Amino acid sequence: MSSLEDLAARKALLVARTDLERIDLAVALRDLRDAFEPHPEAGRLRRMHPMFARALRLAIMIFGARRLGPLARALSIGIVVFRLVSGLRGR
Repeated sequence: MSSLEDLAARKALLVARTDLERIDLAVALRDLRDAFEPHPEAGRLRRMHPMFARALRLAIMIFGARRLGPLARALSIGIVVFRLVSGLRGR
């Protein structure tokens, strides 16, 4: 009888592990989907082109906001200077 009880306990353990792995997979897929879609509360990201928003979120995930901040600041200053120079040349 001990072997039947052991088999039943092993089967119950395997079923529980399978359920846990299924839940882990569902959470991982949701996290992956959320990583590539803009968050609904992200106002400015919704107005951007979807591919740009995805690339920005991916860059933040890969490099981190701390390292990406100075680069974004330098790029924004460069864009402002470019637009100013372009505007003055057009006059």
